[in-house]
Amino acid sequence: MFLHFLQSKEHKQAFLELAHLVANADGFVHKKERGFLQSFMEEMDIVQTDFSFSQEKQLSDIIGGLEDEHVKKIFFAEILLLIFADGDYNDDEKKITHDMQKLFRFSDETYENLKDWVIRMDQLKIEGLKLILNP
Repeated sequence: MFLHFLQSKEHKQAFLELAHLVANADGFVHKKERGFLQSFMEEMDIVQTDFSFSQEKQLSDIIGGLEDEHVKKIFFAEILLLIFADGDYNDDEKKITHDMQKLFRFSDETYENLKDWVIRMDQLKIEGLKLILNP
């Protein structure tokens, strides 16, 4: 949704590594999460063969050096969209979002605003599907 705003190759790669880490947080990559990962790559114009995921990197290795506030908000919003994609916000995913909040130095208000927006977006998608699919 907002990834087209990322201009540097480093930011794009960091985001994909982060998304991969988050999608695997609960030990299972849900079908919807796989779809999100693919759409992320398409939005950033990255081909699967151009990128390989590192299993050894930790969250702080991936995003600890980000300083640009817009980039941090893009990462956070997109990751929240990914996390809520499978309809389950489990403890592993909650820990990652809270760790991201700390690393990005986001206030509780910023965190809650972004999370509330993601939840409303999901509700709007469901409402739209019902409007289209129900006779």
